Amino acid sequence: MAKSSKTRTEKDSLGQLKVPADAYFGIFTTRALGNFQISNMRAPAIFRRSLGLVKSAAAQANTSLKQLEPRIGKIIIKAAEEFAEGKFDTDFRLDVIQAGAGTPFNMNANEIIANRANVSLKAKLGTNKPIHPNNHVNLGQSSNDVNPSTTKVAILLQLPALLTEAKKLEKSLATKASQFKSIKKVGRTHLQDAVPIPLGQEFDAYSRAITRSRTLIEKVSEDLYELSLGGTAVGTGILAHPKFKKTIVANLSKLTGLKLKSAQNLTEAANNYMPFSDFSSTLTSLSSNLFRIAMDLKFLGSGPNAGLAELKLPTVQPGSSIMPGKVNPSIPESVEMAHYQVSGNHETVRLAAMHGQLELNSNCPIIMYNILQSIEILTNICTTFRTRCIDGLTADKKRIKELYDNSLCEATALVPKLGYDKVAEMVKKGKL
Repeated sequence: MAKSSKTRTEKDSLGQLKVPADAYFGIFTTRALGNFQISNMRAPAIFRRSLGLVKSAAAQANTSLKQLEPRIGKIIIKAAEEFAEGKFDTDFRLDVIQAGAGTPFNMNANEIIANRANVSLKAKLGTNKPIHPNNHVNLGQSSNDVNPSTTKVAILLQLPALLTEAKKLEKSLATKASQFKSIKKVGRTHLQDAVPIPLGQEFDAYSRAITRSRTLIEKVSEDLYELSLGGTAVGTGILAHPKFKKTIVANLSKLTGLKLKSAQNLTEAANNYMPFSDFSSTLTSLSSNLFRIAMDLKFLGSGPNAGLAELKLPTVQPGSSIMPGKVNPSIPESVEMAHYQVSGNHETVRLAAMHGQLELNSNCPIIMYNILQSIEILTNICTTFRTRCIDGLTADKKRIKELYDNSLCEATALVPKLGYDKVAEMVKKGKL
């Protein structure tokens, strides 16, 4: 953000416009800032970092392919690295709801990197000389291939933290399963007494449910390793060197440590965003399982005197501003709200992914924002659920036995000896 009221004048195909004098962004970003003050949603840091890495990989490719002079290429690479490190975050601040395909995001980065490179060469901000944001920084690229590819890289870089926390939660639930394996309790179906079940088996089922969702996320994320870089506007590679797509993907793989590859059909990669929707749906699968487990814990921990009270959830804070001593299942409730947000995010992604036209889906910015937010939410909620609820959760053996002894849950075991009808009559009379 500019630090003074002074301005400079820049010109584009639409005319002249005043730009803050000390801003590293230029006229394109200035127009976008004026046009799009919609939501106050901003691109997360991992997207900015990934975008900087894409620009660095592109400059490396263009330099090695002799599309950029070595001196120019080197200074662009350095400026892109600084951008990736977050040194110009105050100048990269556009609203997520913006012009389609994320062209403002791409040009915001191009302008910052070009201006930084020019300043390094002792040129003035806004001159676009000797390095131009379009001609040099954006060489061989389009917003149409840069933004979806950057989004995929950002997702893949952010994903390991979620997978790690999911594994920790699985382990925590498995530990409880082991601790509770000898506790026999009333099993319930339709919220009615059913048949006996070990409490440990319930928790083992929870652990395996999280494992199932995690492995699904891992499997579906494999499609995100295919990038459309080098396809430029419509996947034909116009204005890009024939070897650019292979070279930039190889460079980006080295920079990120990811085993990235070029999509077989770059047009399909530009207009088909279903891989984003498919991946987002796996996040919803995980949040759904977290939600279901949290609701079970709320139910089994209800009370303390007028509910089931089979489980004792850790006390993390007072539960009421009006009822003294009341304690609520606060952590499961946060899991519940996290699920609603992730589910809503997925619906946004699903709708955005299905509404591409012809050679392009222009909805990448909102897809990017919602998926990355869902990953962040799920990462944090897995940690919170584990450390502030599951790890400290205990079973009230006395209460469990009391409910078990007063139930008729063992009646089903008598069917082979007495027959279904006889046992049903005995259950109806409450006598075994």
